[in-house]
Amino acid sequence: MEFLKRFPNLIVIVLLILVLIAGIAMNLRMRHLRESEAYYRWLIAAAVSERLFQDQEEGDQDGVLFSGSVAAARESGIFFDYLDGDSDSEDISLLGRVAKDYQQDWRIWSFARSSYAAEQRQQFLLLAKERKLRFAQDIQYAEAQAGDVNIFNLFFGFRKVAANLVWLEVDRYWHQGNMYRMITLMRTCVALDPHFVEAYIIGSWHLAYNATASMPDTPWPRRDWDPRYQVCLGEKERFYYYAIDFLKDGIRRNPRNYRIYFDLGFALYKQKLEDYANAVKYLAEAIALPHDRWVPRQLFLCQELNGQYEEALQGWKDYMERYPGSMTAVEVAPRFILRNQGLIYEKRAEEFRIQAKQMTDATVSKKFRKQAEENYMLARGIWNELSDPFGEGRKMRMEALDMREEGRYLEALAVLDKARWDTAALWQEFSDLIIEIKKEAGISLSVSEKKAVMRDSEVGICPGMPKEEQERRLHTIEDIKAGL
Repeated sequence: MEFLKRFPNLIVIVLLILVLIAGIAMNLRMRHLRESEAYYRWLIAAAVSERLFQDQEEGDQDGVLFSGSVAAARESGIFFDYLDGDSDSEDISLLGRVAKDYQQDWRIWSFARSSYAAEQRQQFLLLAKERKLRFAQDIQYAEAQAGDVNIFNLFFGFRKVAANLVWLEVDRYWHQGNMYRMITLMRTCVALDPHFVEAYIIGSWHLAYNATASMPDTPWPRRDWDPRYQVCLGEKERFYYYAIDFLKDGIRRNPRNYRIYFDLGFALYKQKLEDYANAVKYLAEAIALPHDRWVPRQLFLCQELNGQYEEALQGWKDYMERYPGSMTAVEVAPRFILRNQGLIYEKRAEEFRIQAKQMTDATVSKKFRKQAEENYMLARGIWNELSDPFGEGRKMRMEALDMREEGRYLEALAVLDKARWDTAALWQEFSDLIIEIKKEAGISLSVSEKKAVMRDSEVGICPGMPKEEQERRLHTIEDIKAGL
């Protein structure tokens, strides 16, 4: 006490020093968390890109840094239960597999802020500051790169306001019909606010739907080979891929938002490109995240269109259990459950018929024919229970296939011709089957059928296509011509 009386200001000085030390420690802690969060967001984006897009470019700094991060993650002990059976058939890294389940994001966050990732975290900050990382080009990373108050950080706080103002200009250009000006501003808008999900979704809709509404499909000979996308594109089709790129960029910046995955899978791959395999791929990603209840229904429909009847069947059953009181579960799901059950039986029956034809042993062949007939009977029962145009069309198809087996080709063709007019949804499938049966029976194709065969055979050939690919397709065309 005597000491404090002699030095009354000492306690104040000590308190000030303690407060200063605590402030420095807090500042260092906050800086560490900012840097760790930026690195964590980049890890999620890079992991999703590796698993879904696999588009690493030569000299890609993201790929090099990500490989180093994966190696450090292996040594951290945070992912110990993911190291068992580490050989992955899809050639996906440890972090790529962990990022597949958003509920495991806490592991990636724990790694991102740990001492195990210190070297990679600092390397990330350096590369991001120099703008050498593809998945760290938006301005949110500047906050981690510079913790001090400066003019850039002052503007950073108003980025959402600026993005909204830019978006108003995008809307104005749309109403003026200035599509090409829109594209640049749309990219500026999401650069200002990379989490402006509506800008990604509406922007891709402008590109794929509104911009192409009055454009005719480009004839194949007038398309050009695009080495980046490995497809033949005309002016209209190129807008579809602009939209795809735009949404993929949105996924990299918002890998935990189901809406962007949904629009990529449904609005583009399903509706515009009829690429059902990719539609299933991205819709499956959408339902792996928190989502609205209507999202899985589109996945099940695309699985059916892609021939994944077992997956679609199980999906509809799970949906009924999850939402038992909904109108979809009561009225829609049972119908699609029957459809996929019937398609599964049909598929099995046709596989058994093919096997029966390939068998040289009469006893074994008879066994396969019996199994085929059993599955056809099960399918017929399903279509009778379904009792709608789709089911009636499937029954007529089965009847035509039975006639084909018996060599009654003209009758089979007559049944299929009637069936395709009665069931519009099956028109293309039945038209293709008619051509197949005519070829098998040696019956001349009609003029329209010949044109359809030639048109389908020429799809995919365009100027600029690599020579080896073009030659392969030309050989296919010559074989088709010879068959006509």
